[in-house]
Amino acid sequence: MLYTQQVPPLIDRMKVDFAKAYPGITIEIQRGSGTSLTTKLDQERQGGMDGGDVVITVEILWLEDRVKEGNLRKPIGPSAQRWPAKYLLRDAIPVLALEPLVMAYNTSIVKTPVTGYQDLLRPEFKGRLGTTEVQAISIVAWYEWLEKTQGSDFLAKLAAQGPRIYTGAVPNTQATAAGEIAATAFSVPTVVMPLIEQGAPIKMVLPQPALGIRYAGGIIAGSKRPNASQVLVDYLMSPRGQAVWHSRGDSASPLPNIPGSPDANG
Repeated sequence: MLYTQQVPPLIDRMKVDFAKAYPGITIEIQRGSGTSLTTKLDQERQGGMDGGDVVITVEILWLEDRVKEGNLRKPIGPSAQRWPAKYLLRDAIPVLALEPLVMAYNTSIVKTPVTGYQDLLRPEFKGRLGTTEVQAISIVAWYEWLEKTQGSDFLAKLAAQGPRIYTGAVPNTQATAAGEIAATAFSVPTVVMPLIEQGAPIKMVLPQPALGIRYAGGIIAGSKRPNASQVLVDYLMSPRGQAVWHSRGDSASPLPNIPGSPDANG
């Protein structure tokens, strides 16, 4: 059982490829926000319940706390032995992906291109803008970063635009593609790019500067399926798993020489 924050298109292609690589292991996936997944795992651990075996989350502080408590297993497969040391936190938390936070706008509605966050303060976006509720530490960091990079009054000005508040990147971007809103301040390439490929009238904007997030993995120490969990994490850390995740260019692999992947160090 994998608990993950990854977006549906990515989850789907990884599930299909993992089944091809390991047909003897059935993977079940539960997707949710960072805090909903970690809260559920905490409740399972405290209640001694069977549940999540592996988690992929941006809640790295939560993972580090679980390592301190002895509640995460170290990955021990061959891929872990070759994993770059700077992307293996506390010897137990592999950083599996790096992804920038981006904006998106509907090209059928917005005629003057958006190039940065300041453009979202234009009068045309009043009442037609989306952003995300605070549902994870990474989003707290993003809002704090906006204040630091866009000016201490930026969030007040953004609030004055009357944005609609969605839960994360998926509903924000889908609403933009559908024309429910004209633009979203919050999205990620793994959500935007599949919609563009399907013909949605949206454009992705990588602001300069941009804030990046890290997706990290953890093997739950109380897992009832410890061997299968090790196999799954080894797959995620392998060149094959990393290629499935990153070869479309919408996120960066910590491994070098993954075809299509941007440079994680950049």
